[in-house]
Amino acid sequence: MPDPHTTLLAAATAGTSSDVLQQIPGTLERGAADIESLPLFEHLSAVMPAADLLFGGAVMICIVLVHAAGVRAVTTHVLRRSQVIMQHPSRWQADLLMSSIVFMLLSLHVAEMILWAAALVYSGLVPDWRSAGFFAGNTYTTVGYGNFILPNGWRMLAPIIAMSGLFTFGWSGSVLVDFVRRLNTIRDAAVNLKSRPPDAP
Repeated sequence: MPDPHTTLLAAATAGTSSDVLQQIPGTLERGAADIESLPLFEHLSAVMPAADLLFGGAVMICIVLVHAAGVRAVTTHVLRRSQVIMQHPSRWQADLLMSSIVFMLLSLHVAEMILWAAALVYSGLVPDWRSAGFFAGNTYTTVGYGNFILPNGWRMLAPIIAMSGLFTFGWSGSVLVDFVRRLNTIRDAAVNLKSRPPDAP
């Protein structure tokens, strides 16, 4: 059986990047067949095929790295804006900052769904972008409705997409707790400033 690394290298030198991406599922299936033939993995592969785990795990790591960079950018924005607003605190500025936080986190999650859709389209598992986007969005958000399913041998990829959504939504929720605390500090400062007598220092 051919070595997956040499098959992938030969494909990379022979065709375009789009052709290489479309050959990934076949290469992964061949490599997965080698792994699944090992005694330890024979029964485990019936539950979670190695190809799904390798491909899904690699894309999920990319998604988590993108989410980390996005959360870092949002946090930097919140810290800078909070310092500026605290010089002259007002409730409407705190509300505006909260709106921008929600929009940035929404944009980050939409970008991650698009990355999953791109992985599904360029690997040849889903034929078109509309189906890939619909499937990735439903699975990533764990809504789960829809009549589209992945081809045989790749159906365990859906739970991996759902797990990536659970990880990233949980992460977003945890940073939102800190953001809300900061915004409440700004609101409290605005209320205290408003209730202070005009001649107070």
